[in-house]
Amino acid sequence: MLAVSAVTVQHPLLTAADLQEAGRQHSTDSKANIVHGLSVLEICLIIAMKHLNDVYDGEPFNFQMVYNEFQKFIQRKAHSMYNFEKPVVMKAFEHLLQLELVKPLERPSVRAQREYLLMKLLLDNTQIMDALQVYPNCPTDVKQWAASSLSWL
Repeated sequence: MLAVSAVTVQHPLLTAADLQEAGRQHSTDSKANIVHGLSVLEICLIIAMKHLNDVYDGEPFNFQMVYNEFQKFIQRKAHSMYNFEKPVVMKAFEHLLQLELVKPLERPSVRAQREYLLMKLLLDNTQIMDALQVYPNCPTDVKQWAASSLSWL
C-alpha cells in the first residue's frame, strides 16, 4: 500500500525503486528509531543494561544494578564527563520505562522501592548496536563501551 501512495499524475507507474523504498520503510525497526531520540545518559543506561544482560544471561535487573554498572563506566572511562546525580539518572531510567524500552516484570506495589523493582530490557544487542551506528554525535568512549564484550567489573 505504501508503494501505491507514490503514484501521482506526474509519476503514474510503480517502479522497482518505489517498491524498495516501501519495503525499507516497512521494515524499519521502531524501537531503534526511538533510540535515536535519546540523550547520551539514556543511551549509557541502555548500554549498562546490555552489559548486565550479557553478564547475567538475560536475568532481570533493577535500577540499582544499572546505576552501579553506569558508575563503573564513569569511574574507569568517562571520568566526570557524564557524572550525574542519582535522581537525574533515575529520571532518565523512568523515561526509558515510559518509552517501553524497559519493562517491569511485576506490577509495582506501594511498598516496593523503585530502585529494586526487577526489569527486563526490550531491545536486543543487534538493535542497540545498529542504533548506535547511526546515533548522531555519539561519543567515542560510549560506542567503545557498547562494543566491548566485558562489563566494567
